[in-house]
Amino acid sequence: MINLNETLLAVDPAEALRDEVGKFEVTSPSGEKFTVICRPGQSITNIRLETTGQNLQVHQWRVRKVGVLNYPQEASS
Repeated sequence: MINLNETLLAVDPAEALRDEVGKFEVTSPSGEKFTVICRPGQSITNIRLETTGQNLQVHQWRVRKVGVLNYPQEASS
């Protein structure tokens, strides 16, 4: 579980965000920033940088949690 304002580095941000809930700022290895919303029970497969040629360097994405999502709890009958 990633805490609010916590940052981590990941090769695959989708894998890093598996089972997470909240709003995240994801920065690609080349500096592009994305806002990713993770909701309960929903996920994406993967996000990876396409590389060509002999470039074997591992590219890391920066993932930072910037917000929380509030979901009302289901009322039990």
